[in-house]
Amino acid sequence: MYNYKENMNIHADSRRARQALLKELLGRMSPADQGLFQREMRKRGVRTTQATISRDLQEMGYVKVRTGPGVYRYEAFDPAGRGSLLDRLKVLFRNFVVEVKGTGQLLLVKTSPGNANGVASVIDAIRKKEILGTVAGDDTILVITGGPADRKEIQHEFEALL
Repeated sequence: MYNYKENMNIHADSRRARQALLKELLGRMSPADQGLFQREMRKRGVRTTQATISRDLQEMGYVKVRTGPGVYRYEAFDPAGRGSLLDRLKVLFRNFVVEVKGTGQLLLVKTSPGNANGVASVIDAIRKKEILGTVAGDDTILVITGGPADRKEIQHEFEALL
């Protein structure tokens, strides 16, 4: 008989083990290449997908930051306070946001490929009352605001970060 609770514990244990290995690899390897992490994990007997690694990194609080032209690495993101979140958002905007456009109560934030989720996560974490929520794709974030006035305010703030 299938034991859901038992299988959930196995899943949670494997997730913890996978994330522990990922953290170890992050400490030893500097490039922000999820495919490389996947190959290194496979060498150690852990079969996983790039999407799972991406979710693990986000859950563990790591964000990809640019260290030079075309060079990226993962850094632990400490969401200790609102001030640090705003500082992190500034860094993310400078490194990854390409364009900000708005209409009505919607704001479109374009990022370099693969970076929309990280930026959207910090936008959500700031918990500005003017922002109802975000939807992130690979390189596009849709920010839904409370109305046109809220959108204009947020758009000006975001444009100032560029």
